[in-house]
Amino acid sequence: MDIGAVMNTMRDPAGVPAHPVVFQVLMVITWVAHIAFVHLALGSAGLAIFAFHRRGADKATGAYWERLSMAMTKVAKVSVSLLIVLGVAPLLFTQVIYDPQWYTSNVLSGRWAIAFIFTLIVAYCCWFAFYHANHEGAKKHVGFYAWVAFGLFCLDGLIMHALSYQALLPEQWMNWYAPGGMVDTRGAALHAIQWPRYVFIMGLAVPAVGVFLLAYAHYFAGREDREPAYRAFVGALGKRIAQWGYGLALVPMLAWQFDFPAGSGLVLHPVGWFIVGALATMALWMRQLGDDTHGYLPAVCGFGLLGVLAVWREVIRIHYLRPLGYTVQTYTVHADWPSTVLFFATLLGIGGLVGGFYLTLLYRAGRVRGVYQADRTVSRLGTGAVSVLGVWIAVFFVYGIAISMHDSFNLN
Repeated sequence: MDIGAVMNTMRDPAGVPAHPVVFQVLMVITWVAHIAFVHLALGSAGLAIFAFHRRGADKATGAYWERLSMAMTKVAKVSVSLLIVLGVAPLLFTQVIYDPQWYTSNVLSGRWAIAFIFTLIVAYCCWFAFYHANHEGAKKHVGFYAWVAFGLFCLDGLIMHALSYQALLPEQWMNWYAPGGMVDTRGAALHAIQWPRYVFIMGLAVPAVGVFLLAYAHYFAGREDREPAYRAFVGALGKRIAQWGYGLALVPMLAWQFDFPAGSGLVLHPVGWFIVGALATMALWMRQLGDDTHGYLPAVCGFGLLGVLAVWREVIRIHYLRPLGYTVQTYTVHADWPSTVLFFATLLGIGGLVGGFYLTLLYRAGRVRGVYQADRTVSRLGTGAVSVLGVWIAVFFVYGIAISMHDSFNLN
């Protein structure tokens, strides 16, 4: 059986409305935003649990650990919401150009794909219970909810990893579907797990929360309710976590780098080794980081590293699927310029202006204790956001009505 011919036959016959590379680039970019909040959610959740149990161990810093635990509990709660929302876009772009691989992998592990939804719901509910109970003087037994939530978060990450990795191995699909010639339609197994890759990507949550703490300490520098001693404690902790996190991430990254099939050309690929070098550089930089260093710069560099990782994932996918006869460049294209223009106008207008307004408002409001008074810049951004949103709604309905009327006239 020619598996490449099978995969190409499984493609959506309607094709795509623009060149496939456009969706490939969008998939990479949107994955960065999604995985950033995955790392922040896992890292802040782990730190919240650690600080929760550490708060009574040291009288000198016990109050700081308690405050940090409550703060990180809130960060994890918000991050889980954002990682779910921001995970929709890369998933949709994956389904557009890698639909045969993604859907087949989900069917082969159907029970786990469905279980992902339910376990994520249970995990979020447990974390919300911990968030509600984690206050000053909270009883230690409430930490049970946090541990259950954290364990389920890690399980959900494993499910997504397995589904993604199985999609890279189409030559093994028939063996998983009909082992020994007996058809198995239960979808009850996770058939392929690449542990170094899973541990590395999940482990990046450690340095992620470290650089977040550096930004956290810098962000609240102007707030009188975040005294310098507490911010110094948080900043020093963030440096240590980031340093050790980046250093330890080298181990699974190197294991992943040497776990590729022989002859694939991936073991010595420069992108993978660039990530290795970047991890080592970040670890050394965190070690030398001074108190006067801008708190946001490590976070920006962390985003850059995630961008390279996103590209590396796509390079790996291309190397796995190309020998089997599958490339996105050969996907059928039925150009639809109006919808393409509308999409990018929405992305820039709604995502840029409206999203920019909300981010600016939240950033500035959080640095002020009490009531925040918006300045002229924020007010103008708000006016522009409302205006562009009104224009977008009007264009959306006018365009839809015009298409419906055109189709009706053609039918008549």
